[in-house]
Amino acid sequence: MIFHYNYQINIKRLISLTDYKKLNILDFGCGKGLWPNKIKTIKKINKIILYDNEPSLFPLLKQKYNSKKFQVNFDLNKILKNKEYNVIVFSSVIQYIPHVNFKKLLQKLTKNKKTLIVVSDVPFLPKFIEFLLLPFFNIKRFFFVVTLIFSKKYKSMNYFTYDKKYFSYLKKRYNIKYISNLHDLNKLRYAVILRPKNN
Repeated sequence: MIFHYNYQINIKRLISLTDYKKLNILDFGCGKGLWPNKIKTIKKINKIILYDNEPSLFPLLKQKYNSKKFQVNFDLNKILKNKEYNVIVFSSVIQYIPHVNFKKLLQKLTKNKKTLIVVSDVPFLPKFIEFLLLPFFNIKRFFFVVTLIFSKKYKSMNYFTYDKKYFSYLKKRYNIKYISNLHDLNKLRYAVILRPKNN
């Protein structure tokens, strides 16, 4: 798995998905940050841009990632203008983005630019059904979710599932590959690799 349960990223597996000589990664919806600081010793990774729409996370991330390889940037307009990335990672965030918004977002992020897109932890079951099944597939994540469901913020969050058919509109621009989830929940969620076509 690329994404272990302790929220550390398996860098070797992530690199194996790409054929770029140097990786400039945009972590869209980075949350509190999943990247181990040891990444600064990996020469193939040139830069990781951390973006989230929750302003309160900014000082935490700036303190956590003070290496030159990390760029904490919550200015989406600036990110879209510069497009200093060739890989976009959506790590356990797509479920909070409405379908129409995700489509528009991809168009903005990839306009005039060929970019490998990795979407991990994609839910296809309704939230309640997934929660009922969790103890049978991953007891650790079940208890983790239990700690969240009682929070006001979690209850008020919109939640969206993504059937695999949803991504079919991208087949003209991307080679689409569905794989087992890159997070720990292999049976209840999946991952999508969108590799840009050469033509």
